[in-house]
Amino acid sequence: MYVARMRTKLSSAIIQACFYGLAGFGIGFVFGAIRQLLLAPNFGDGASRWMEFPFVTLAIARLGWWFGARKAGSAGAALLIGIGGLVCLLLIESVFALQMLGMSLEDDLASFDISRGALFPYGLAAMAIAPWLSWRLGR
Repeated sequence: MYVARMRTKLSSAIIQACFYGLAGFGIGFVFGAIRQLLLAPNFGDGASRWMEFPFVTLAIARLGWWFGARKAGSAGAALLIGIGGLVCLLLIESVFALQMLGMSLEDDLASFDISRGALFPYGLAAMAIAPWLSWRLGR
């Protein structure tokens, strides 16, 4: 009985993580479209990324906060939702960048290089810990 209940909780957290990652990708896609269509032509690529970053990060972290407060029943579930959501987002993002946009692997990996000014890893860190932080502070 205990094992079955734990398995159900684990399955639920994995499903929530997938929804979190998918929703995070959707939020990033919308903000990325706004950046490319409205900001980049007027301010350039670099400046438009800096302008977009706080808003997309806040939106995704707020979503993670909601998942942590409403869907996570424990600290472990909150961590699984955050990290699982991050993994799901990265899988979707990689397939989208490499297959649909035709980016090279080198260009895709450059978006993670903070020594070149990449902000993406900071947003990913916020995404990963938001559900756990929400759960932790809500207790």
